[in-house]
Amino acid sequence: MKIAVACDGLLVAPLTSRCESFTCYAVEHGIIAGCCNVPNMGVTIQESIDILKKMDADVLIARSFGTELDAALEAAGIDRVTLDEESPRLAAESYLHATLMGETGLTGACEASEPLDELDDAFARIEYRLVARSA
Repeated sequence: MKIAVACDGLLVAPLTSRCESFTCYAVEHGIIAGCCNVPNMGVTIQESIDILKKMDADVLIARSFGTELDAALEAAGIDRVTLDEESPRLAAESYLHATLMGETGLTGACEASEPLDELDDAFARIEYRLVARSA
């Protein structure tokens, strides 16, 4: 899985369509395994979408999305997530936490009487998304 975050410098960009770069986090087995920063050289929204597709991004995290960008991302099969985080790394980690663990979180899952049920559900959600994308 690859998570892209729209950035201006070291912060999450306030305007996604005019962001300076995309920070891309490679996720393996639910853990961020790599990171790279790709300049957003796109003059148009479609050029920015092409950059994200070349990065093989599954999701784009930003503070806000315009309607045109939102529609273009949906057409490209890239999920859109709005988070109000300053740090791109924290934004990616927050997304992973919500995706893998749901609202309960790791602590809640460990305290539950059957902690593996929630973890199994998290991996089932990931598997479902990967199968749906490959179809």
